[in-house]
Amino acid sequence: MDLNDTEDMTKEIFTQLMTQFYNLGWMYGSSGGMACCTSNEEVIYSPSSVQKERLTPNDVFIYNKQTNSISYRPKNENIKESACTPLFNYIINKTKYQCVIHTHSKYSNLLTQLIDKKSKIDSSFNRNEFCISNQEMIKGIINRVTEKNFNNLETVKIPIIENKPYEHQLLTDVAMSLENYPTSCAILVRNHGFFAFGPTWQRTKIMVECCEYLFELACDMITNDIDLIKINMEI
Repeated sequence: MDLNDTEDMTKEIFTQLMTQFYNLGWMYGSSGGMACCTSNEEVIYSPSSVQKERLTPNDVFIYNKQTNSISYRPKNENIKESACTPLFNYIINKTKYQCVIHTHSKYSNLLTQLIDKKSKIDSSFNRNEFCISNQEMIKGIINRVTEKNFNNLETVKIPIIENKPYEHQLLTDVAMSLENYPTSCAILVRNHGFFAFGPTWQRTKIMVECCEYLFELACDMITNDIDLIKINMEI
């Protein structure tokens, strides 16, 4: 097994990750999804509204960039490509990154609601963004401008956009977030979940894990009146 960034994405790895994310509570109830580029000019997409923990390599969609067409689809014609496909495509094309992962985790959802509530009584909170600093797990998150990982003393800012009835309706806000938060490799969706994107599937997976950790930590910190941002810290 190749444990570095050189291992190419395959249908087998793709579905293994779906099962792993389900087991972590991030893709329950057929929610969540992923898109990932391969080295042979293809993009693998998860299907929509299916049980993510039961996916097999035969259940994914493969899009060929050279022919601009779907080169592989599930034999069951009732299975459709992810409802997030327009968002995945936009993020990949705009950032030139290779992977986008979308989760529906409990804490990414709860955090957006806690920040909204806190912003009404504390001016240091902006309801439209999540900010946290001085946490070790920040070091697993990429700064999209420098292409390097943040250090643990820096402040990470992740935009929060409002949820919509359908995923494709998030596209305008996703586009604005990419423009207005150039360092961020993630976007939170209030009452919904979040998107993470990165240069390889390995680094994107790591960022999802670090972000999910920080989301849960931040929920506990807010509940216990612990500041998310530590000021006057020397780097």
